[in-house]
Amino acid sequence: MKVLASPGTTAGLKFDAARARAAINAVGGHPALWAWYLVDEPDLNLISPAQVRVAHACVKSLCPAKPTALVLYRGDSAQHFANIADITMLDRYPIPWLPLANFGQHVESARLALPADKPLVAVIQAFDWNTDRASLHAEQDTPLRAPTEAELRAMTYDALARGANGLFYFAFDTSFWKIREHPAVWDGLRRVVAEVNERLPLFRAEQLWWPRELKFADPARRFNAALQSAVIVRLLRVRDGNGVVPAGDYILAVNTTEQAHTLGFTLPPENAKADAVAVLGETRSLAPAAGRVTDGFAPLAVHVYGPLR
Repeated sequence: MKVLASPGTTAGLKFDAARARAAINAVGGHPALWAWYLVDEPDLNLISPAQVRVAHACVKSLCPAKPTALVLYRGDSAQHFANIADITMLDRYPIPWLPLANFGQHVESARLALPADKPLVAVIQAFDWNTDRASLHAEQDTPLRAPTEAELRAMTYDALARGANGLFYFAFDTSFWKIREHPAVWDGLRRVVAEVNERLPLFRAEQLWWPRELKFADPARRFNAALQSAVIVRLLRVRDGNGVVPAGDYILAVNTTEQAHTLGFTLPPENAKADAVAVLGETRSLAPAAGRVTDGFAPLAVHVYGPLR
């Protein structure tokens, strides 16, 4: 287990280099320390990139040097902040006041501002916004709740599809909200994380382009609330597999909407003549026709096809 720790101060006008030095001297060599948390949502809190750079430079100048991290509120802020810290994180907590599609949209924006090999950690909502309704500026009669297991799972795979190579689940533990007192959320999260660990080769896979063509049975519903494809489809190449996810190519498809869809898509050219396409973790396979497969998606469903032959 690793710890993302505060250096005793935060980037901004009140950044205190002496406190950072004291914190790093005290615990900087601890083997459990993963990274120093420079600042929380500087784009939301009106902290400039220049101020974050000052904090980053200070912390990196002190020994022992450890990675630095910051979290952004908006994916499009990454054009200004994403390449300052060693690790960029993106938190979007849309349930239920925004469409779930808003999450992946912002993760993708942050990913596009980063070099391919730079870490991007998606921070996923695992709490009920009733714990801090005031921060949300929600109307008093707006019904709020925690994410369902299906929403947790969809956001997890959507983060993978959008290029995140790290995951955090934020439980927002307060006197009002303690995740272990909410079995539906806690048990659902445990099952999702267990699945991630079981399928870890997928989350370490390389994303590939292929000449895909998506065809929705109902074209009028082909877009999600972010005006992107209702079902996000990606090709993943697993080089180091395990007993659950053998090495090979896989197609990941995530329904980012609360609607059911029927979707057809082309297989990569090298797999176009396959007789059958297995669905990972499901007791079924699809029969391609002319290099295409068609499948149904329940609301928020995730399907992984492969390994492709």
